[in-house]
Amino acid sequence: MIKGKQNWTVSNIKKMYESKQVLSFSHPIQRSSELWNNMQKSLLIHSMLANYPIPNVYVLREDSRQVDDKGKPVFIFSVIDGKQRLTNVLSFLRGEYALSDNIPDVTIEEETYTIAGKYYADLDEPVKYDLQKYKFEIYSFEECSNDEVEEIFFRLNNSTPLTKAQMAKAKVGTDNAVFINKLLGTRFMAESCNFSKAQRKNSDDQRVILQSAMLFDRNYKGMEIDDLSEKSIMVYAESIKNNFSAKQENVLLSAFEYLSDAFPPEIQKNLRKIVLPMVIYMADYAIDQGIKGMYFRQWIDFFFSEDALLKQFNENCGSGSTKISKVNARLAIMAMSFANHFEIEVPEELTELVKEVKTQMAVKAEEKTAVSDTADSSPEKLQEEADTEDIPDNEAESKGEEQGECVPLPAHIPTEEKAED
Repeated sequence: MIKGKQNWTVSNIKKMYESKQVLSFSHPIQRSSELWNNMQKSLLIHSMLANYPIPNVYVLREDSRQVDDKGKPVFIFSVIDGKQRLTNVLSFLRGEYALSDNIPDVTIEEETYTIAGKYYADLDEPVKYDLQKYKFEIYSFEECSNDEVEEIFFRLNNSTPLTKAQMAKAKVGTDNAVFINKLLGTRFMAESCNFSKAQRKNSDDQRVILQSAMLFDRNYKGMEIDDLSEKSIMVYAESIKNNFSAKQENVLLSAFEYLSDAFPPEIQKNLRKIVLPMVIYMADYAIDQGIKGMYFRQWIDFFFSEDALLKQFNENCGSGSTKISKVNARLAIMAMSFANHFEIEVPEELTELVKEVKTQMAVKAEEKTAVSDTADSSPEKLQEEADTEDIPDNEAESKGEEQGECVPLPAHIPTEEKAED
């Protein structure tokens, strides 16, 4: 590994990225862009103009094996640390945001200038010039293995607020990070899943992918998992570095492509992060059963609107949802619903799990019935029953309807389209 140091001006950085195209922000282990809020971006610009310290930028220097017009070798510089700083400066130069109204004035050559609330185009010329000539200190590395690049990234960010999911992405290795990016770019993950802006910023979408992979590996490879917590995800991430087969990739990629075809490119309110690993798992089973994507989507809509099993499913969400007992319950209940809906067997590898969860559900139902029977034996309840003994049948039925009693869920009737399929 060779390390060098140089200074790049903002104007050079802009030229390297936009015209020469030798500066890259897309190294697989990098975080997503647009993680900073407007105040953070504005403070960076102010720091550059007011001579406040700014951390160094670290890049990987690689030979592109091409030459320029003068016959000189062309090198590509991939940013390992400093992506947010450089991309936000370039974004400001392009006029994509204005500085915060709360940013102080700056002094350049004894002249004070107001920059608060201004776009780049609105700045005074001396301020523009000073910004363009600002020099970032760059540390470049070359002749690095992927392991060394990953370790550099991890060490540089070890004391900064990377989320566990973002750290896990560095731990899976470069090849797996490339694959995760591919899944994140599918239409299903990018447009259909119901992630908030904050959840995407925290890389919860990456977490869902790794949790899904854990479920597949448990049931297809017999891997033991304690839960789907962040700690377990980190352990799993390290375990698959240089150890994730093409077959494992194909299972996940096929499921994501299937779901991209099944759901429209707009946010689906039911596709929340807590249910996605189970949805992705069932998509793999749907592929095996030859079920078309449109029917899979119809089943999801039915499950979250009409299925009587939804109540038990929701009981296993919320607090402690990453515990293995609740993970198992959600997966088993969704498998039961899927099998009932399409009138097929549950996935073979989930048979014992479904039996176990059914038993647990039956025990809970009996306990609730016992509690209900005790409550129904109260003097108040007995008096209520006595008061209604003389009410004619049709009047008693009407009273029950008014109180919302015994109103069944709409029966699910398979569509003709499904029968033809």
